[in-house]
Amino acid sequence: MSEDVPVLSDALFEIFAGGSWVFLPALPARGLATELEADILDEQFSWCENPHLGQGAGLLVLTSSMNGWMLLHGASETVGGAAALLSEQRDVYRAMIDVRLPAMSWAFLERGAPTRSVSLELGDDGGLVARTSGHPLPFEVDGMAPPRTPAGLDSFFYPVAILGEHGVTVDDLERALDRPSVTLQVR
Repeated sequence: MSEDVPVLSDALFEIFAGGSWVFLPALPARGLATELEADILDEQFSWCENPHLGQGAGLLVLTSSMNGWMLLHGASETVGGAAALLSEQRDVYRAMIDVRLPAMSWAFLERGAPTRSVSLELGDDGGLVARTSGHPLPFEVDGMAPPRTPAGLDSFFYPVAILGEHGVTVDDLERALDRPSVTLQVR
């Protein structure tokens, strides 16, 4: 693998290895909360220390802005609803990575609906099984490598490469770990 392919730190691996998120253009947290009909629970924790990460349905954790983009983490069902709602006003990406299975999926949403989706899972024979719908996006045609991971599950971290394709590098994600995050409770 090329030397210029980034490597995820253990902290980033932990955050992305078992989560669902929306990747969206940056906007003020209060405006996002209003749009999602959510309450802001707290703004006191850094992203990597936020105790609400992975805490279940109804809770979302919003990162600080990174090169004009933000991540919204939460339970799959909450993230799915948030992505559909947010995509009515702007294009967003929804993604899920679960290395325990292992499985990965991502979708590009426009006007409330996915126009491109990709999923990857381990088949019964141990090979990777990919499923796609919609037309490939330009960055897919150009080809891009997912970051290398400590556990060797690189292919499942393709959504992190999508972030890089939009100007959010692994270094940006690493710096964002120590920045404030906002916890939202969807009503």
